[in-house]
Amino acid sequence: MSRIATLLFIFMLSLFAGNVYGQYSKDGYRFEHKIKAPRVRRPIAHELMLDPQGKYLIVTYSSHPTVVVLYDTNNWLEKATYQIPKWFDLSNSFMGPKGKFLYLDFERYSSKYRRINLQTNEIDTLECYATPRGCMPKEGGVPQKEVYTDDKTYYITINKRNRRDILVFRKED
Repeated sequence: MSRIATLLFIFMLSLFAGNVYGQYSKDGYRFEHKIKAPRVRRPIAHELMLDPQGKYLIVTYSSHPTVVVLYDTNNWLEKATYQIPKWFDLSNSFMGPKGKFLYLDFERYSSKYRRINLQTNEIDTLECYATPRGCMPKEGGVPQKEVYTDDKTYYITINKRNRRDILVFRKED
């Protein structure tokens, strides 16, 4: 009986180890870093976005208020955190052409945007015609749960087993 219990224990241990390894694997990429959630009321990551220059990873957490966190892609450290009073889709948000402003969708059915000055951390509200993109129709979309950098060097995803964490993978050489 002891031998069966030992074999069962070894089998369960190998099954658990396979699940943990599978969680941190991506074909052609190796696991590099885990970004822990900030201290917020409900630290569940909802959406990811990379700015066009590849300088920041933008993540939304929680809701009411929605917490927007900018991470520096050079070291994966938190650069800034903003609390936005209402829920919004990050898919309709964008970074300004020079990387100085982040334009966040005001609400799902509004033509306004919140503009965050990334140098002074000031937040103001603008009509869509005052943004660099102008008034474009908003499209509902599926929240981005995974993103690649433009050069495909990094693959970034929300951890499927623990949605509090963001996993960063680097392309294997």
